[in-house]
This record gives sequence, structure tokens and C-alpha cells, in this order.
Amino acid sequence: MSVQWNVDGMAVEESMRALLGGGSVGSVATYHVATGGARTRATLALDAAAVLGLDSAVARACACAAELLHNASLVHDDLQERDPLRRGGPAVWHAHGEAAAISAGDLMISAAYASLGRHPDPARAIMLLHEAVAETARGQTMDLAARVPSVAAYRDLVAAKTGPLLALPVQLALCAAGLPDTGDAARVGRGLAIAYQILDDLHDLDADQAANRVNICTILTSGDMTPAEARDAARRSAQDALTGARRLACDLPHGAGSAFHTLADRLDGTLTEYSNAA
Repeated sequence: MSVQWNVDGMAVEESMRALLGGGSVGSVATYHVATGGARTRATLALDAAAVLGLDSAVARACACAAELLHNASLVHDDLQERDPLRRGGPAVWHAHGEAAAISAGDLMISAAYASLGRHPDPARAIMLLHEAVAETARGQTMDLAARVPSVAAYRDLVAAKTGPLLALPVQLALCAAGLPDTGDAARVGRGLAIAYQILDDLHDLDADQAANRVNICTILTSGDMTPAEARDAARRSAQDALTGARRLACDLPHGAGSAFHTLADRLDGTLTEYSNAA
């Protein structure tokens, strides 16, 4: 995580737990949040807020909203795909039941909106959050249908399912700073999402094939590629996506794209490790 996370990260964790509250549903949601995770989206928000000179309360609002929304998507995704594990432990639905998982995910979505009460432009921020939810739901529906006959369709699915939640934290920070968003942040998010998912696909290839889940290597080998050629092509596709994301991030105002660059560098490092191990 970034240096900025070391400064404000605990405050973000405390804010998320406070927004989730107590009671049975709050406890289930807190169970999931307590399992950890990379906090990538919260870190993006904090890094962008620091570059843009936003105060700590606004930075936390952006970070909490993006991170809570992402975690809600994980809870619902695990239930829909019947994945029993999340972050090395029982997924929410597996530990607490399906009804509790639905309610806990809904609570996290509501808490994400509540976090924006501290945003200086809540009306616009709420619309950004809604747009991210809508596009993510579209991508999730495509994923569950499991009809991805081409790499182009795969890229569209991944960009829709994961891209909005990577773009959102920087979009919220730009909005809080009163800066225009020309759509570049959304395009950066899509590029990073493609690289992110390809890395997951390379790591989870055997498990994805066993569970009949969408995986770019499976799509590529359904043509005339060998498994080794498919992995090489997947790595090249991820690298191209990162290159494009970096280029677009440079166009974001006031250096806000540096938050995206930090994530791209981390993904690039992981990609290099895969290439060296191949």
C-alpha cells in the first residue's frame, strides 16, 4: 500500500465499520470487511485526494464509498457464483447463509452512499456511484451468463465488471476538487481492469477451467493457440492494457493520474514475475 494509506488507512477502516453499524446484518458485513483485502480502491482515493489537496474528511469519504461498494460486489459475487472461500476463509454466504449475504451486501451499498454525505458535491458524487453500480451490474450479468466467445467480448465483460470500481475513487476525488472529468478516468479504469483480470486468469487458470468460469486463456485456446501461446498472448494483452491506461492517466488534471500510475506499476511488476516464471 502507499505511504498515504499508512497515514489515513486506519481512519478509513474505522469509518467503514462505523457506517456498517451493529446488529446482525452489520456484524455480518463487518465480518467480511475484517477479512482484509488489498484496499486498492481506498488507496486510489487517498492517493488522488492527496495529490489534489483535499482534506482528510473528504479523502476518507471517497475512499470509504469506493471500498464499501467493491466489497459489496464481492459478497454478492461469491453468492452468485457459489464460491465458498474469500481471502482464505469462508465467504459470507458460506459462513452466515444466503439471506445474510444478500442483506450484508445491500448494507454495504447503502453505506457507500452514506459515506458521500461528507463529499463537497454529494449530488454529482451520488450519480458517479450510481453509474458505477449500474455498469458493474451489467458486467456481472454478462459474467454469469458465461457466453464469451471472443477476446473482444471478454474485454467488454471485464471492463464493465471491474473497470467502474477502479475508476470511481479517482472520479470522486476529481469531483470533490471541482475538476472536470472528461471520461479519461473511466477509460483508465477499464484498461487497468483488463490487466488486473488477466493476471487473475493466469493465476487461476486450472481452477477456472474446473469450474467452467470465464478465463482469457481458455478463450484463446479454443482457437488455434497452444496453452503456452495462449498464456503469452494473454500477458501481451495485459501489457498493452497497462500501456494504454498509463497514457490516458497522464491526461487527468492536476496530476490525479499518478494514483493510477502507482497501481499500474504494481500490476506491471506482477506481470513481469509471470513472464519470468514462464
